[in-house]
Amino acid sequence: MHKCAYCGNTQPPVLKNIWLIPATLLVWLVPIAFLSHGYWPFFLLPAIAFTVWSLIAVKRECGRCGRRLL
Repeated sequence: MHKCAYCGNTQPPVLKNIWLIPATLLVWLVPIAFLSHGYWPFFLLPAIAFTVWSLIAVKRECGRCGRRLL
């Protein structure tokens, strides 16, 4: 059970920037397409960078006060 340290809210946290998860999956289609044809995927490093960025950007926040949960 999650509990907000600031307001004591025990409801499940709200995920902000959740749209980045499907966007990350779509970004990985380009390197996978290159690999399936036997070519070196030129977009492999940008896909890795976008994945790391999206993992950092998706935040769990309290539904009542809006502060970030750890």
